[in-house]
Amino acid sequence: MSKSHLLKYLLISPNLPVGGFCYSEGLESFLNSKDLEDANSVKELIISELKIGQIRLDAKLLLDFFDIFNELNKGKNLKSNLHKLLSLDKWILSSKDSVEMREQQNQMAKSLFDLNKEFGFEYLYKKNKKNSWPLAWSWACYCFEITKLEMVENFFYAWSANQISAAVRIIPIGSTKAQLIQIGLLGIISKVSKEIMDKEIDDIYFGNVGLAMAQQNHNDLYTKLFRN
Repeated sequence: MSKSHLLKYLLISPNLPVGGFCYSEGLESFLNSKDLEDANSVKELIISELKIGQIRLDAKLLLDFFDIFNELNKGKNLKSNLHKLLSLDKWILSSKDSVEMREQQNQMAKSLFDLNKEFGFEYLYKKNKKNSWPLAWSWACYCFEITKLEMVENFFYAWSANQISAAVRIIPIGSTKAQLIQIGLLGIISKVSKEIMDKEIDDIYFGNVGLAMAQQNHNDLYTKLFRN
């Protein structure tokens, strides 16, 4: 088993100190409105986001960032690639529908950049004042020499696992049902990941308005149980 194959588990581990497993991203709003009552409703919410949510656009940006890092490492088109890197990072962050989502992205990105530095992979290029989670994730995967398909699959898996982890605490649904949700998501994660690999960024659509509204109604996406 290659080192990069093992290193990817650092990214999807809930022990990774980026705070992702502490954010409910609007789940508590659905809970308050009685739209989130059991394990099946949690699963359907996650599947909906994977199929039509903004997480798809984040995943596509992972690939674009990865390709830019590869070109920069080879010394190709340095000025234009550096400009594109900063522009895409600012664009994906500004596309988030709520201030809370942007703050969450920035916090998680900063934590992962700091952790990656401790691993010996300090970020080499100029950064915006605030950075997106996909930029940090892509940089970590590039440094660990993780394949692009695995990078996207791991990204979806880690995001869904974090949502399930929050649901376990705020509904609660129980750890056995949580595992059943996760294994039930593996097929859709694999399917959506391959779709993202084959699409151009202009072909990525998303329209999960319900989740965006839930995030705006939840004035702090950091799960209350963790704050308490």
